[in-house]
Amino acid sequence: MQDLWIVGGSGAALEVWAVARAMEAAGPQPWKVRGFLVINGSLEFNPEGLEVQDESTFLAAPPASSALIVLGLGEPSLREKVAQVYASKGFRFATLIHPSAIIGPACSVGEGSVLMAQAVLETHVKVGEHALLNVGSSIAHNGSLGACCSLGPGVRLAGWVTLGNRCDLGVGSCVRPRVTLGPDTRVGAGAAIVADHPGSATLVGVPAVPRPAS
Repeated sequence: MQDLWIVGGSGAALEVWAVARAMEAAGPQPWKVRGFLVINGSLEFNPEGLEVQDESTFLAAPPASSALIVLGLGEPSLREKVAQVYASKGFRFATLIHPSAIIGPACSVGEGSVLMAQAVLETHVKVGEHALLNVGSSIAHNGSLGACCSLGPGVRLAGWVTLGNRCDLGVGSCVRPRVTLGPDTRVGAGAAIVADHPGSATLVGVPAVPRPAS
């Protein structure tokens, strides 16, 4: 039985823990949640008796290599940086899929990704490493998500949608078929994406357009 540590101390970590707990309730897992790794001991919720360790202390004297890591961090770029730190220390990452999630045929989910309750991958969908698919998000056929993407609750991606690395789509947003969004695209809540964008911008509105720089 491997120890599973969740990195983070805010809402995303709490939601990741809920997925792990649901998986444990559904049947035996090769791991057991040990606790949370947080910055400066800051935790925004009650861990129900689980351990809480400062991340820097944990990394200075890591436990046995059998320990697994999962990232409870909502910000895609931060998730990428933290994943690189733990990978450099030799840690492996757990992939968590809520029992109510639906994974269709010919789909793949990258190491370290988390699929929350009622997330749906229809068919021939590829999800990169350390992606975070929130409650009720769905990806239609032939979709592709790069590493460290985040889909908010209720996000809808139509068929043949491609997202580059570190894209972050807000709650209730949607993307029409065959649209490609480049790396580091942010999409506002409720936005409707109807055209390709090269990335590194925030798209808002219906139909969505780049938000002017402030």
